[in-house]
Amino acid sequence: MTTDPETPLRAALGAAYDVRLLDRTTRRRTHLDTPDQRLREAGLSLTQLENGVLVGRRGNDVAVNQDAGPIDWPALATELPDGPVRDLVAGAASIRALLALATVETRSTTFAVLNSDHKTVARVGWTEGELVSPAARSLGIKVEVERLRGYAPEAKDVRRRLVAAGLDVADGEPWRDAVLTAANAGRPSGRRFGMHADQPGDLAVADALLGYLAELEASVQGVVDDVDTEYLHDFRVAVRRTRSVLKLLGDVLPAEHVGWAAAEFRWLGDITTPTRDLDVYLLGMDGMRAAVSRPDDLDPFGAYVRARRQEAQAELADALRSPRYATLTRRWRAALAEAITAPTNRPETAGDLARTRIEHTFTQVSRRAKAIKTSSPSAQVHALRKKCKELRYLMEVFRPLCDPVAYKRVIADFKELQETLGEFQDGEVQAAGLRDFAAAMMRTGETPVETLLAMGQLSAEFDARQQRARSELDAHHESYLGKKAARHLDTLLSPGVSA
Repeated sequence: MTTDPETPLRAALGAAYDVRLLDRTTRRRTHLDTPDQRLREAGLSLTQLENGVLVGRRGNDVAVNQDAGPIDWPALATELPDGPVRDLVAGAASIRALLALATVETRSTTFAVLNSDHKTVARVGWTEGELVSPAARSLGIKVEVERLRGYAPEAKDVRRRLVAAGLDVADGEPWRDAVLTAANAGRPSGRRFGMHADQPGDLAVADALLGYLAELEASVQGVVDDVDTEYLHDFRVAVRRTRSVLKLLGDVLPAEHVGWAAAEFRWLGDITTPTRDLDVYLLGMDGMRAAVSRPDDLDPFGAYVRARRQEAQAELADALRSPRYATLTRRWRAALAEAITAPTNRPETAGDLARTRIEHTFTQVSRRAKAIKTSSPSAQVHALRKKCKELRYLMEVFRPLCDPVAYKRVIADFKELQETLGEFQDGEVQAAGLRDFAAAMMRTGETPVETLLAMGQLSAEFDARQQRARSELDAHHESYLGKKAARHLDTLLSPGVSA
């Protein structure tokens, strides 16, 4: 650290301003964000000082503070005490938990900047930072400019002069990006190889599956610890992608690996379903309360779902700590490594697989969609939804080979269809679930009649949602999977993939 920061500051500000030492402080602050860094994406930063004070900031705006006391991280933003910092970050964080990503120790010298009238127009902090965790290293020196009320032009001028002098002036929270990069350093990586059209097809498939295994392993501890509901969602997406790839592309891998892996990943899907189904009800509770005439009548139902969810989560955590799960991931990683290193014995390239499998699955999706009428059984609609997901996962596997513009168009073609199919399934599943919940709650003999009536009102609303989705699906098939979508698909694999 520069022993005399006053000298370079005076040189940078020249005769226009004077500087006066205010204080010297040493602090530790913990940088917080969601696992997917939603605050960073929203231009926000959040830190907590050693004394429990939370400091939030949007970009270069003046920071807001609130005393939060000791908090056991991770925690949801809605669990923070009421105050300006919670108001600032809660919307961006949404349902994701805030994690303690890294700790920084700062040694700061703060100066008042005075104009020719000896009025303080800004404060400047000269700060050396050191990353304490997750890995110790120096972060260098940053200069911060604090804008004071009524002196915004002067603060802007001070900042301009410091930058012109070659000083490293912080934009927003000092070292935020460096800290978050360090926090991400230990995360499992995704695919190991860059996919190209002439790559052996079995290598491309095994590499994609290794990426999904990395995503699954990155989520599992968050699921076990029940950090937030999105860890389980991400875990299940990785499982579904793996199962779809095994079904649609598994024939290019050694058969002795595919059979047992398909069964074990089906087990993973089964053990995660009860907790996720209950999460859906809890996440939608505010909307359900808004849909009934007397929202408080649903309170016993909410308490019942939370209790059931606690039981399901305990069983899920036990399963993911079990030798069966550990054996699955270890054996699967070894099998994929073997498939990647062994000489290929199949003629298909990644480009061949991409075109033939995507086109075949698109044809199946289109045929199934055309067969659906208003009177079609629900099972037929659900089968279409599964096939649409398989097509989406296939396109994700081969995205590196796809034309970027066409890829976005095809995804847009399917987005509304998938949303409609999701509305249909959610309506049916949630209506049936409510009836099962009501029957179980009635057997306890402790459920108020008003709660059962409110649940009946909700069930009717879910049934109506399902019918609306069915009508929309039947009326707009051409816009989802018609000639326009076929043209978009035809250009999807144009770069590097021959017809």
